Amino acid sequence: MKKFLAILLAVTLLLALSVSVFAADPTTYTITISNTATGHTYEAYQIFAGDLSGTSPNYVLSNITWGSGVTADGKTALGDAAAKAASLTADNVAAFATEVSGYLQNPTSTNTMTADAYTITVNAPGYYLIKDLDGSQTSSGTNTATDTAYTKYIVRVVGPTTVEPKASVPSVIKKVEENTKSVTGDTAPIDTHYNDVADYSIGDDVPFELIGTLPTNYADYTAYNYVFHDTASAGLTIKEGTVKIYINDEEMTSEQKTASGCMINHDGQNLTVSFTNLKKIDSITKDSVIKVKYDATLNSNAKIGSAEGNPNEVYLTYSNNPNNSGEGTTDHGKTPTDKVIVFTYELDTTKVDGTTKAKLSGAEFELYKGTDTKSYAIVADGKVTGWTTTETDATKLVSGSDGLFKVAGLDDGTYYLKETKAPTGYNLLADPVTLVIAATTVNSQNWVGTAADALTALTIKVGSEAIADGNVSTGTVTATIANNAGSTLPSTGGIGTTLFYVIGILLMSGAAVLLVTKKKMANREN
Repeated sequence: MKKFLAILLAVTLLLALSVSVFAADPTTYTITISNTATGHTYEAYQIFAGDLSGTSPNYVLSNITWGSGVTADGKTALGDAAAKAASLTADNVAAFATEVSGYLQNPTSTNTMTADAYTITVNAPGYYLIKDLDGSQTSSGTNTATDTAYTKYIVRVVGPTTVEPKASVPSVIKKVEENTKSVTGDTAPIDTHYNDVADYSIGDDVPFELIGTLPTNYADYTAYNYVFHDTASAGLTIKEGTVKIYINDEEMTSEQKTASGCMINHDGQNLTVSFTNLKKIDSITKDSVIKVKYDATLNSNAKIGSAEGNPNEVYLTYSNNPNNSGEGTTDHGKTPTDKVIVFTYELDTTKVDGTTKAKLSGAEFELYKGTDTKSYAIVADGKVTGWTTTETDATKLVSGSDGLFKVAGLDDGTYYLKETKAPTGYNLLADPVTLVIAATTVNSQNWVGTAADALTALTIKVGSEAIADGNVSTGTVTATIANNAGSTLPSTGGIGTTLFYVIGILLMSGAAVLLVTKKKMANREN
């Protein structure tokens, strides 16, 4: 029995050792690519082959040779495989991947896709270059999600291997300056007071900025094409000569523009800022921010209120294949579109009789803003077209038969209506009427793109009257201004006032003389 147990123990130990030995030579070599983005077609190329030895997890590849994925020309051009493999470091493996990409053959591209991963099965151990199939990440390729990029990385495969894609894509956001309200979330790289939503008067220059980032694998590219595509609505006109470009908040020099092939083109509504090759600017890294700033004038085509607003949007196209030079015209990704919106409002004023409330025609007003320096509205066809500091150039706003006159294209803020001519038989208003238009807009960088969600309230206060709601959808606020009939004496100027002053003085003088005379007569009698 003792001998039998000893033999059984020996056999058990031998079998246990055999398990480790057998595990040293796996029969399945799989590469699992963890990726939640759909539509990829990955390829694996064996760059280096070798003899597998050792035990898990300490496998060793020795006797390194060029693999089946490298062409004969590539093997000659690249030199000794063992020396090339030994020279690779974490810093230069990306450069080597780009170098060897020009000599690839025999891809293994059978992808098994699950909910969040792709698996490629290869037939031998070695070092493999993993990349997207060329042409699969363009708008005309198999991938419909164009905001993706090609991957390119080298992995060691000695059994089941899992890798994380290292590629990322640029991003772009657009912002508009809010000139009167406070803004939250305007932290770098967003400039102070810039937001997704703003409101302005027609004729105002509206500042915009486009903020673009670069991919984390920017260093893998030998050339990098990068293009801003910006589109303004019909109510905004891009102002000539205002487009400026910045790298990390430093304005781009003319030398940098020339080196990178920078081009700026616009037709008033559509703006492109393109760079043939950003890699020509040495100071740009994966952490750099490319920023474009410009002004656009809110014009007479501007939509009033929240029904449409005046949107403005941008997207980027960019090199997305580090396996090629990056200069090609087919290997481009496209970011999602980012939007901002500008609102403007309308003031409807009705002139009425102060007693009967009957509508009065023929009243004339000037609309202005500011107190120390007044800016008077210039209005055509009921819309603001500009502002002037010269009162004689101000537009006379005349009430019609319905007592109404309209001024569309106003920012929120404080305005003044100065009556310059009263209706016939009525007294001119002594003082301007103060109007306060207030709009509640989203000012926290989180507008999602629906105009009605960006403007949530609109009110007006006329003189000392209570605050009244406006119509958010149409962007309209209303004011009613009364005139009294002409029995009230004018407060300044005119012969009537002068005559009453003279008569008053004469009566007072006569009374004084009479009083003195009576006192003298009384003294004599005493």
